[in-house]
Amino acid sequence: MKNKKIITLLILLVTALGLCVLGGCRADKKEAISSFSQFTEPGVKVGVGINCPEEKSLQEDYPELEVIGYYDTKLGYKDVAEGRIDAFVYSRRQLELAIEEGTTGVRILDENYMSNSVAVGISPVTEIPNFTERLNTFIAEIKADDTIDEMLDRWVVRGDEEMPDIPEAENPKIHLTVATAGTEPPYTYYRNNELNGFDIELAKRFAYWMDADLEFKIYDYGGIIAAALSGDVDCIMADLYYSEERAESLPFSDMLFDIDVTALVRDENAKSALGFWESVKNSFEKTFVRESRWKMFVSGIGTTLLVTFMSIIFGTLLGFILFMICRNGNPWANAITKFCVWLVQGMPAVVLLMILYYIIMLPLNFSATSVAIIGFMLIFGAGIYCDLTTAVGAVDSGQLEAAYALGYTNLKAFFKIVLPQAMPHFMPVYKGEITGLIKATAIVGYIAVQDITKMGDIVRSRTYEAFFPLIAVAIIYFILAALLIAIVNRIEPRIDPRKRSPELIKKEVEGK
Repeated sequence: MKNKKIITLLILLVTALGLCVLGGCRADKKEAISSFSQFTEPGVKVGVGINCPEEKSLQEDYPELEVIGYYDTKLGYKDVAEGRIDAFVYSRRQLELAIEEGTTGVRILDENYMSNSVAVGISPVTEIPNFTERLNTFIAEIKADDTIDEMLDRWVVRGDEEMPDIPEAENPKIHLTVATAGTEPPYTYYRNNELNGFDIELAKRFAYWMDADLEFKIYDYGGIIAAALSGDVDCIMADLYYSEERAESLPFSDMLFDIDVTALVRDENAKSALGFWESVKNSFEKTFVRESRWKMFVSGIGTTLLVTFMSIIFGTLLGFILFMICRNGNPWANAITKFCVWLVQGMPAVVLLMILYYIIMLPLNFSATSVAIIGFMLIFGAGIYCDLTTAVGAVDSGQLEAAYALGYTNLKAFFKIVLPQAMPHFMPVYKGEITGLIKATAIVGYIAVQDITKMGDIVRSRTYEAFFPLIAVAIIYFILAALLIAIVNRIEPRIDPRKRSPELIKKEVEGK
C-alpha cells in the first residue's frame, strides 16, 4: 500500500511538472513587449546570455531595467513564453531557430537592438608559432574567395546541416586543439551524435590549411575562456562574441561576421498547434528517438559512473589513510591534514576542479576525466577523514585502555575493538557522502567532461525542450544514487556487527 501511494505521488508530480513546462501553468502576465522603448517601463525583466555584450549594453542603456543572466538560453526562451520574464535579448538567428524547432507562445521583434561581432578567441599562451598571424591570414583568404560567405549562407541562412567533405592533413606537423560549446546551433552543435555547424567546419578548414591534426574539447561557456587563458586549448571557435572587455585578457582574431541582436517576446495570440499529450509525445520523440539521442544519455551515464566510482574508491582510501596517519595525535601530521581538509572543504567544488584542471594539472597533461576523478577524490577523502574522526571519537576511550590491558597492540586494538564499534556511527554518514558526491559530479562540464548533465544540456540545445531532458537526467541521478547505496548496503553487514544476520554470524563462528 505504501509503495502504491509513493508511485501515485510520483505520477502526479511528473504530470504537474509536464503541465507547467508544456504550458499548463503560467505566471500572471503584464502587457506583452512590442518595442524596445518599453524597456524603460517599471518592473520589466529581460533575460540575456551570461557574459554576452548585450548584458552590459542593456544595463547602460536602461539603468532601471532588471537584467537576468542565463547560462542556458533555452530556459530563457521558455521563461518568456511562461511570463516569468518579459523578453530575452539574443542573436536573431538563434531566436529564429528556436521558433522553427517548435518553441511556441513567443515571437521576435522586427527591430534590432544591436549587432555583435564574432571572432576566434586565441590562447595567449598557445605553443603554435605565429598562431595569430596564421589565423588572420587564413580568415583573410576565406573572405577573399567568398568561402566564409558561402558557409554563412549554407549554415545560417539556408539551414543546410550537411558537413562538406573537408580533407585532413596527411602528415600533420602541428596539433591544433579547439574549444567549442556544442550547444549553439547552427554554429556548434551535435547532429547524429557528432559535432556539426559553422564553427566546426571553420576549424576543420583551418586545420587542413595549417597542415595540423585537429582535436575538439567541449566546454560550458562558463569555462571556455578559462580554457584558452590557461593554454588547455589553442583557440575558441564557438560563436564567440568580441568585446573590448574580453579583449583585455583574451586575444581575438580578425572579425568573422556580425550577428543581429533582437528580442524574443511573448506572443499573446499564439496557440499551440499540438494538444498536451501530443506535445508530450513530440517532446519524447525529439529527446530520445530522433538522431538516436538516447545514445548520448548512455554515454553520459558511463562517464558519470566512472568519475563517481573511482572517486569513491580512491577517496575512501585517501580518507582512511589520512585518519590512520593522524589518529595517534602526531602534531605535524594533524596540522597539515587539517589545513588541507579545511582548504578542500572550504572551496566550492567547481572552483577546485578549475584550479586543478587549468593551473595545477595543466603541465602534466592529464585528461579532463582524470582531473575530475582527482578533484572529487580529494573532496570525498576530506569528508571521509572528518567522518571517521567523529565516528571513532564516539567510542569510549576506555575500550582502548581495556584492550591494552589484555595485551592488544595499538593497531590490533583499533581494528578489533574500536573500529567495529565506530562503524555504526560511520556508515549512515558514509552513505550520505556517496549521495552528495554523485550529485556534485554534475559540474564536471566546466572542465570539458561530457557527463550525464552535459549530455542533457546538449540534447536541450537541439530540441529546445526542457521537460524530458531535465526529468531524464534527474531520474538517472536518482537511479545511480540508489544503485550505489544498494551496493554499500550489501557490504555493510560485513563491517557492522549489528547488521549481520544470524546465518552470517554462524558462518563466521564456524570459520567458513
